[in-house]
Amino acid sequence: MKVIARGLSIIFHPLFVLTYMTLILLWTNPFSFGWRHVAEADMLLIIMIMTTITLPGLAVLMMKMLGWVKNFELETQAERIGPFLVAGVMYLSLYLHVTKAESFPVSLRIAVLGTLISLWGCFFINSIMKISLHATGMGGLVAITVLTKWVFGYEYAEIGLPGGANLVVPVNILLYTTILIAGLVCTSRLLVKAHERKDIYTGFILGFMSIMISWMILK
Repeated sequence: MKVIARGLSIIFHPLFVLTYMTLILLWTNPFSFGWRHVAEADMLLIIMIMTTITLPGLAVLMMKMLGWVKNFELETQAERIGPFLVAGVMYLSLYLHVTKAESFPVSLRIAVLGTLISLWGCFFINSIMKISLHATGMGGLVAITVLTKWVFGYEYAEIGLPGGANLVVPVNILLYTTILIAGLVCTSRLLVKAHERKDIYTGFILGFMSIMISWMILK
């Protein structure tokens, strides 16, 4: 079980969550981005991956080489401060980019701003407790899927498959799957003893509410 839990923790690492949010928005309505299919969004996804995954990941690697952090798990609250600051700057630059580029829909700006709010929220809460970043990411992922269904009004998601085929999935199924994954990821953090329940609950609520606050600001 711990092996599975660690696998889930890696697949749904907090740095990956904004890319997953973007994929959900692309699957449900690529036309809002000005494209007919998610395959046309390669440049957006490259920018997203570079800004939110690769550069923060390289920064943590450098901190490890310098001895500022012991490992990539960032097990202590003190070790998280540097990566928080780097990720905060990267995510802010991404938000400014998607805001300046008028071709991107408000749904993407909501996802990026919500993630930015939750990131800085975690930064400040980190001084008093070891809030779960995985749970925060899952809260945001569930929230963006809820908005996709109940606010943006999308009914189906077209998930591209190898060979050019599409898997058409009702957004209801996508929402239930996201909730299930969130539950599994949060449980996995408890199984590997990375967090206590309060860290999980606080993180999930923060992630969910950050997306909702972002929606209320930008709607």
